[in-house]
Amino acid sequence: MSQLEFNQFLQEHQLGRGYTQQITDYFAPLARELVNLHQNKKQTIIVGINGAQGSGKSTLSELLVSLFEKHYSLNAVTLSLDDFYYTHNERQQLAHNIHALFATRGVPGTHDILLANETLDQLLNHDGAQTIYVPRFNKATDDRYSPSQWSPIFAKPDIIILEGWCIGACAQHEQQLLKPVNTLEEHEDETGTWRQYVNQQLATQYQALFNRLDCTIMLKAPSFQCVYDWRLEQEKKLIEKLKVSHSQDSRTMNEAQIQRFIQHYQRLTEHLLETLPKSAHYVFELNKQRKIQARRKKTGFNDLSINTLIFTDLDGSLLDHHSYSHQAADKILTYLEQNSIAVIPCSSKTQPEIENLRIDLNNQHPFIIENGAAVFIPKTIFKEQPNDTIEIEQYWVKEFVEPHAHWLNKLHLMRDEFNGLYKPFSDMTIEEIAQATDLSLEKASLAAKRQYGEPVLWLGNQAEKLNFIKRLKEHNVNVLQGGRFLHVCGDANKGKALLWLTNTYQELFNTTYSTIAIGDSHNDCEMLDLADNALIIRSPTHDLPSLSRIDGVTISDAYGPEGWAQGINTILDTLFSRAH
Repeated sequence: MSQLEFNQFLQEHQLGRGYTQQITDYFAPLARELVNLHQNKKQTIIVGINGAQGSGKSTLSELLVSLFEKHYSLNAVTLSLDDFYYTHNERQQLAHNIHALFATRGVPGTHDILLANETLDQLLNHDGAQTIYVPRFNKATDDRYSPSQWSPIFAKPDIIILEGWCIGACAQHEQQLLKPVNTLEEHEDETGTWRQYVNQQLATQYQALFNRLDCTIMLKAPSFQCVYDWRLEQEKKLIEKLKVSHSQDSRTMNEAQIQRFIQHYQRLTEHLLETLPKSAHYVFELNKQRKIQARRKKTGFNDLSINTLIFTDLDGSLLDHHSYSHQAADKILTYLEQNSIAVIPCSSKTQPEIENLRIDLNNQHPFIIENGAAVFIPKTIFKEQPNDTIEIEQYWVKEFVEPHAHWLNKLHLMRDEFNGLYKPFSDMTIEEIAQATDLSLEKASLAAKRQYGEPVLWLGNQAEKLNFIKRLKEHNVNVLQGGRFLHVCGDANKGKALLWLTNTYQELFNTTYSTIAIGDSHNDCEMLDLADNALIIRSPTHDLPSLSRIDGVTISDAYGPEGWAQGINTILDTLFSRAH
């Protein structure tokens, strides 16, 4: 969706600007996963969206259809369970024959499930030669539209969305039905006939319908009280849209009527809030303002099928250049973890620095230290030890260069010629390192624990720096320019480490991996050039690194972790658009 299309969508649905961020953080990535599910199934899929009244399920359904069609060129259609309500007269018959409360639409037992299944069958068997008409229900008149006003579907859909407040609900145990949950049940369903029939319908006809779903998504309200508030807001929007007053003909409701009406839904809504998160494939937890607080995905369900490894620089890329915060990327990091996509730190940082960060990120994947000097692989990753590695505590380690002392000796050869023009980490106090890096004293102490190379703070001018680098190279020393420091090291770089680890993954898992490299500095160039896809993060302090490649390069609009999140979403969208 373009920004113009976003704005039009927000305006049409009376949504605030904050919804755009929810699209970026949650719903566009969800669309990508549903496209992935369709690709894997190689047939039309049916997606169920559950959400209490006013939770935004209809809006989400329409958004997904728009994303499928405009971004992935997929034909999609959305059906509402509400559109399969029995007609007003049919519900009056139910009220007469079974229980008076069935005059009110909403609960299981008031939908024409046979019609719903027939409609799904027609859509699944659409041959393109005929037009299929989907029922629509007019809530303003509390009755189904005439068939002449039903929605035409001209082609077989790739994805069908079925949304409704009780989608995916399971029946309650008989014991749970004994006690009324509100005054409606207490005074108008004293014998429990109504709720028992609702439960029986849910256990039979509705389960048969729900079993057809390939995926269930839940927009989880924080409480039933919120549902009432949202339903009241929803009715006011309906009245405004229809430009009608509270007349008998319009069948819209005032606040007192809504309060009674919503009690019809209370039992099952509270039951759903308790039970559906345990079985739904996706759960989006909402706050009172309907903003998503967390996303959960059923373990092992529909992981993105393009096997991907992400190699990321840290400072200035995943971490903000000034604050070292990764908060702006946290949502996409969770998404990647839920889809079994490894995010592999590849940094100038030391082993203890990255280990400390991995705890904060809840990252269990391999990591690459000191600009590619060594790869550390947790023993839990592979069933066997990779070739050419050594065992160090809980890791298998691939070393590419000589240890730290070797490079200090090489650097010592430069002292007389470049005296006063540079200062290595080994000559700096923890306080000086903290001041130069903007790190806390604790983190600065971790940065000082070098194992393979040595960062150098350059104090001279550009010409002197170039000569310094030239002289070191004459002694077989490699020098990499980072965001803040020169890194004196061996013939290793992030690109070599990326290739070795990718080959190891492919050999030990016997599958092909697509690679994404992310960085902002010149010491990231090798891995950015060698990965299948390169993401360059803009920096507030220096120019973009210059790459040898042209194709497969994405440049972020934003700095640091915000640009990191934007870029990853862009690349994944491109990969799945191509796959389709």
